[in-house]
This record gives sequence, C-alpha cells and structure tokens, in this order.
Amino acid sequence: MSMAIATAAAAQVSPLDYGLREATSGMGRYYALYNAHVDALYRGLQVDYSGIDTLEIELPPNWKSIPLGQQTDFQGLVLYVTNHAKHGSLFSLSQSAQPLELDKALVDSLDFSSVPELAQGNHLLRLYDETLWTFRQGYASGVNRSDIIVVRDGRGINAPVASWNTDSTRLKASYYDIDTASKVFRGLTMHRVKGSSFKTGCLYVSGMYNVTIEDVHVTTPKSKMIADGVFSMNNSAHILFRDVTVDGTYSGYGATRNYGYAFSLSTLYDTRFERVVADGNWGVFGTNFLSHTVLEECDINRFDIHCYGRDAYLKGCTLRQRQTQFSSMYGTVTFDSCRFIDCIPVRIRSSYNAYTPFDIVMRGCTFELTPRYHSLVNVMLLDTADNPRPELKEKCWPNLTVSNMTVVVPWTVGSMNLFDPTGTLKELQREFGHINEVGVYGLKMVRPNGKDKVEVPLRLSSRKFKTANELKYTIE
Repeated sequence: MSMAIATAAAAQVSPLDYGLREATSGMGRYYALYNAHVDALYRGLQVDYSGIDTLEIELPPNWKSIPLGQQTDFQGLVLYVTNHAKHGSLFSLSQSAQPLELDKALVDSLDFSSVPELAQGNHLLRLYDETLWTFRQGYASGVNRSDIIVVRDGRGINAPVASWNTDSTRLKASYYDIDTASKVFRGLTMHRVKGSSFKTGCLYVSGMYNVTIEDVHVTTPKSKMIADGVFSMNNSAHILFRDVTVDGTYSGYGATRNYGYAFSLSTLYDTRFERVVADGNWGVFGTNFLSHTVLEECDINRFDIHCYGRDAYLKGCTLRQRQTQFSSMYGTVTFDSCRFIDCIPVRIRSSYNAYTPFDIVMRGCTFELTPRYHSLVNVMLLDTADNPRPELKEKCWPNLTVSNMTVVVPWTVGSMNLFDPTGTLKELQREFGHINEVGVYGLKMVRPNGKDKVEVPLRLSSRKFKTANELKYTIE
C-alpha cells in the first residue's frame, strides 16, 4: 500500500481521516473507505482520494456495498479486492421505487398529467407486466417484461418498447423521484484478486438518471465462478460508459462455457458506450429490456439484448468471436462502419420463441468470413408452436439493408449468405411475417491481404424460407 497524506479540500472528506492511515489489514482499509463514504453521503460532501494511489482491501463477513454520492472521482486509485465473504457489488448508487396506481391506457399516450405523483417534477416511471411475456425454453422460469419511461412535468419523454394497452397486459407500476444533475463514477482500476471465493462486482446502479462511468478498468483472474455482473444496472436512464475496460469475467472455465457478464443490464433507456474494450469467456453483455442503446468505437466479443428491446445503434465497433444477439426486438438495429471478426453479425435467438418485427441496417461495415461464420443473419428456430401471448403469435423476420460492405474472403470459404435459418424442414414451411425487403447495395469482396479482389456466390439464404408478404430482393 502506498499513500501520501493530503489535506482534504473544502466540502470533502478523505478516507485518510477514517482510519486508513492506521489500518494494518485489508478489512480495516475496507472499513475506512466505507465509513468515509457513509459520512460524506450523510453530510452532503464528496470523498477526496488525492494522495491515495494503491490499496489492498479484503471484504469482511456481512460486508455492505459502499454507497456513493453524486460525484466520485477516485483519481487513479488502484484497488486490489479479496473476497471470502459473500457476493455483491463493492460500490452502489441506488434508491428504492415507490408504488403507483396507474391505468395502462395512459402509458402509450405518454400523458401522465392526471397522475398526482407524476404531474410535476422529474421522475422515472417503471412498468412491470405481471402477465408472462414469454417462456424461455430450457429454463425453469419465464420472462415478465418491464419498461422505464422518463417523465417530466407529467409528460413521458420516451415511448415504451411495445404497447402496454393490450388485453393480456396486467400493469404493476412504480416510480422514482430523480435528480437530473450529473452523477459521475471515474478514475478507478479494480483488480479482483486471484483465489477469492466470492464475486465482487464493481458498481451497482438502480433508479438513477444521468450517470457517467468513465476511466474505469476491471480485471478478473481465471476462475470457476460464474454468473458475473461487473457492472449491474436496472431501472435507470441516460447512462454513459466512457473509456471503460473489462479484462475477463467470472463465467466459468470448464469443459463448457458458463454464463457471466461484464455488463448485466435490465430495464434501461438511453444507454451509451463509448470506447469500451471488454472481453470475457462467455460474452460481455447480458441485457434485457433495453431501449435506445448506442455503442461507439467499442471492441467487444458480444452484444445482445436477450429479450424485449428497441433500437440499437453501433458505430465504428469491432465485434469478435461471438455475435450480436436479439429476441423480442423492435425498431431498428443499425451497424455503421463496424467490423465483424470471426463472429455472427446478428443472431436471432430462439429460446424465447419471440420473433418480433424489427429491421437491420448495415452500412460501411467489414465482414471477415470464416468457415463457421459466413452468414450475416442467423435465425435460430426451435419450435413451430405459436407463442400463447397474442403480441408474440406471429413469427417475424427482419428486413435487411446492406450498403457499401467489404467482405474479406479467405481461400477456405466458398460462399456467403445473407440469412442462415437453422431448424427443421417443418419449421421452414411456415410463412414468416414482417420481412418484405432485402437489399444489398455496393458489396466488395477481397482476399485477406485487402488487395486481391474475389467473387464468391452471394445467396439470399442458406435454406429456403417463406414470407407472408411478397419479398423484394435487390442486389446492386
């Protein structure tokens, strides 16, 4: 541990004044940080980390997340964390929701001026559907959808992912009063120490608006632990990750990959990732119920919205080894100047049996073909049975528009597909809805050296499929 004693600035407190100087154990250093933040939050002050560059802490039995105020700048602190106590997130920024009686007919109108709790001020309205949205095959439980809406003076700023004014919807509502001022979490490197018995997440956020996480780096050693969530967030809006690196996750290293994520996200609106670099054994994104998500200049091995999302925009991103993956998706998924390396650009997962209407746009992208991945859109199929939820009865495929794409073709690959449906012949005999237009405009095929041009067959699909609407298929 290296520390230089510094004088806390005005309106700030320092962990040095809460026993950090005198602490001789990792647990003692944890308590110094915890007590400093608790006192600062109570007094409305900030915590000053100047003069503290490296700390080794150990989490004690029944430890608690360290609560944060609006501005937390660790000023480059390098933190080594050992955990033999219990799972949890080391830091938290959260508040509890308040119950609310709300007529579901109001939701789609976005007019909440008649609701006293929402008529004035800034709020987050959380919607939860007590009717099962869909059941996931291979899992013991189903999925109940939820949405988050930003409300200002009785008016919703954003629409929900899908309509709530349906016969099958049973709405349970709650809300958060929010402060729109910026909340910042920055300047931290966190090493999760090898040999720890329990997972230590970095940050938990719930019921928050306008949060920036920047210049944060988390490393994780190989471990048999699973179900990670380095950053766990729910029921929040206007979240920005900037210059964040995640090197490894707790996601198992056995004969098969087990799940675990760098970003475990649920029920968010307006989430942005800028220059995020992340890699994990299973894949770094595990999300549900996301609306309006943007990734710019990120280098990741997986992005997905497991179930129930709307509108995703990826620009200048590199995606490796896994896939982007969606089900119960609405709106448009756009890839702008992205690079796909040994991965599936889009996979529509089948386990939720929720093939909703959305569109895919790819412009200015580069797709590096491999023998296992040489199709743009993989539509997984498991079952021809209709989903019992009326909103999900129709099985839809996306419209696809590709423009100015460069395709890198190694000698080991002899063709390329736009669609790759996987399933039984019986499943492919049904007519799929929504899809009515597929267009390819400006496609350049080159060898891996980037110079030699090549042409291999470009097929609409690896297998025949049927559409309920007439399909307009254009190649220019």
